Amino acid sequence: MKLGFLALPLLALVAAQTETSRAPAEAPDLMKQIQAGGISKVTTHAATIYQDQRSSCLTMTFHYVQDDAEVKVPVEQVGWPVDWSGYSSITFTLRSTSVEPVFINFSDGKEFKKDVVIEPMPGIGVRGVILFEAALPKESNREHGAAPLGYKIWPNTLSVPPKVEQISFRMHYPTAPTQVTFCSFALAKEDSTDDILDRHPVIDRYGQWIPEKWEGKAYSDADLKSLWASEDLKPTKYPYCPLGGDPRKKLRATGFFRTEKVNKRWALIDPHGHPFYSDGIDIVAVADTSFATDITNREYLYEELPAAGPAWMTPNKVVSFYAANVMRRYGANWEAQGAQHAVDRLRNWGFNTMGNWSNRELAANSRMPYVMPLYGWYTKKIFSYPYGLPDMFSEEFKANVDEAARKQCSDLKNDANLIGWFLDNEPVWGDTFELKKPWADIVLDDPEPSATQTKLKQMLAANPQDADNIKKEFLYDCIKQYLETVIAAVRKYDPNHMILGVRFAGRPAAQWIKLSAMFDVFSVNIYTDSFAPDPKTIEEYSEGSGRPVLIGEYTANASGRGLEGLFYGVHKVRDLAERGVAYRYFVENSAASPYVVGTHWFQLVDDLPTGRPGDVERLNYGFVNVLDMPYEDLVQAARETHQRLYQLMFGKVPAVQTKPRMN
Repeated sequence: MKLGFLALPLLALVAAQTETSRAPAEAPDLMKQIQAGGISKVTTHAATIYQDQRSSCLTMTFHYVQDDAEVKVPVEQVGWPVDWSGYSSITFTLRSTSVEPVFINFSDGKEFKKDVVIEPMPGIGVRGVILFEAALPKESNREHGAAPLGYKIWPNTLSVPPKVEQISFRMHYPTAPTQVTFCSFALAKEDSTDDILDRHPVIDRYGQWIPEKWEGKAYSDADLKSLWASEDLKPTKYPYCPLGGDPRKKLRATGFFRTEKVNKRWALIDPHGHPFYSDGIDIVAVADTSFATDITNREYLYEELPAAGPAWMTPNKVVSFYAANVMRRYGANWEAQGAQHAVDRLRNWGFNTMGNWSNRELAANSRMPYVMPLYGWYTKKIFSYPYGLPDMFSEEFKANVDEAARKQCSDLKNDANLIGWFLDNEPVWGDTFELKKPWADIVLDDPEPSATQTKLKQMLAANPQDADNIKKEFLYDCIKQYLETVIAAVRKYDPNHMILGVRFAGRPAAQWIKLSAMFDVFSVNIYTDSFAPDPKTIEEYSEGSGRPVLIGEYTANASGRGLEGLFYGVHKVRDLAERGVAYRYFVENSAASPYVVGTHWFQLVDDLPTGRPGDVERLNYGFVNVLDMPYEDLVQAARETHQRLYQLMFGKVPAVQTKPRMN
C-alpha cells in the first residue's frame, strides 16, 4: 500500500508531461477548479486522492474493499458551475493502472441518475468525450468509444440533469488498489474528438496482453507447442444417455425435443424420450467475430498482426488471433480439426448442448444437441430507437419473414439433434425503460407513412370512445402481431422443433411474460451479482407464461491479462479459480429449480483485450483463452457439477451453496 501511494506523485507528473487538455477555451476545467477551490472539499470512501500542484492532475486511488470505493466532488463548493444546460459534453484525459471500470455519476442532489461507465486499458492514456443525452445520435444506442479505441464508454446510460450539484467517481469491488488519474475534466459547448495518447504495442503476436506475466503465457512457438501437448482430455464418463439425457427415465419418444413436466418439475424430453437438462456453451466456433478485434486506426497497439488469410474476418480490418493460433496448432486442416477438438472438449467436460450463435455447420455435424438463432424479421421501414421495430402490419413484413424462415429452417427441419429456434436476442421492446412519449404517439407522429400507422388510425376511427385504451395497448398489439407472424412462418417450414422464445434481458414486464405462452420455452439471459437466478423471479416467468425457463446466457469473469471482469456492475469474481465456484453455484441452483430446463454459459473463447468488433466488449468470458488453452479451474468445476446434473434436477442431492467472491 505504501509503495502504491508513493507512486502517486510520479504517476501524476508523468501524465502531466504527456497530456494536455483539448477542451474549448471557455470551458472550466474541474481539476483546476478543485485545486483552486480546495481539495479538502472532496470527500472519499475507501479511496484516497492526490493532486499534483504543478499540473493539477488529480489521482484517485480506489482501495481493495468489498464495497464501492468512491470519490465525491461537490460541484459548487469547488467553484465549478452548477448550471450545465449550455454545454453538450465533457472532455477529459485519463490514465488507469487497471482494467477496473470507473463509474461516473452526475447528481442534482434530489434523485439518483444513471452512471456513465468508462472501461480503461491500463497504461494507455486517452483523451475522451462524454456526450450528454441531448448530443447523442438520435437513432443509435451504440456506445461512443475512442477512434482509435483505447477505452470504452457507455453514454447511452448517462443521464445528466440541467443542474449538477455533485459528481462521484466510483469503482465497484476493486480486485486490487487502482490508481486513476484525470489531468483534465472540462465542460464543452462543442463536441471534441477522442484519441489514444500512448501509441505502443500492448498485444503480442499471439493475442496476449504484453504488460502482464502469468503462468501459462506463451513467449514462443515452442511454448505454444508445449502448452498444447499438456492438454489432457482424460476419459471421463457421465451418467448420460448418448444425447446427454437422463437414461434412468423413459417417457414418450417423438423423435424430436419437446417439454413435459416430470415428477412435478419441467424438463426437456430428448428424441428418445429421456428427460434432458440442456447444459451448454454459447458461440462454439473456431473462427468467429466474437473472438476477433477491429484494428482500424490502431495498428500500433499490436506487436505483430497475423498473416493475411482466414484469420482475418474482414481483410485489413477485423482479425482473430484465436483463429491464427488454431491454425498454428493444426496446420492446413485447422478448421476441421479445431471444430472436432471443440466437440471433444464439450463432451469431455460434460456439456450436452451447443449454445446460441455456435457455428451452424459445426453444430449440425457434431452429433450433439444444439440450438440456433433466427434472423431476418425486417422491412425497409424501421421505427426509430428505442424500439427498432419493423412495419409489422405490412405485407412486406409477411413476405420477408416467410422467405427468411424458408431459407433458415427448411434444411434442418428433420434434424433430431436440433432442440429448437431462438427468434430474437434481448429485444429492446422487452426491456424496462421510460419513453419520452407513448409508442402510439411515436407511430402517429411519424412523418413516414406505414401499415402500422394505418392500422392504429383504423383502430382509433372504429372505436374513438376507447382511444386512450387503444393507444395504451398498441405496443402489445404490435409485438403480438410481430411474433405471431414470425412463429407462423417458422412453423410452416419446420413443424418439428421448439420455439425457444426471444432471450429476454433484464426483467420483462408481466405483459411480455404472458405473451410468451405462444413459445414452447421462455428464454432469458441472466447477469446478476447474486450469481444465481432469483427463485421467485424464475417462478414468475414460468407460471406467468405457462412454460419452462431456459437461461440463454450467464457468465463469471475475472479481471486481468488485459481483460475485464466487471460488466454492467455484475458477474465479476476475484480470480480465475473463483470462476469455477461461480459456475457450480449458478448451474446447480438452476438445475435444482423445478422451472429451469437449461443453462448456457457465455461463451467458449475469451474476448481480446482490444475488444470485439462493434460493441468492443473485452471480457474474460471463455472456457478457453486466446491460445486455445482451457481454464482448468473452470473445467474441473463443470465436470464435478455434470456428474450430478440429473440428481440435482430430480432432488436427489442439494445444490452447492458456496457463493463466489467478487474480490
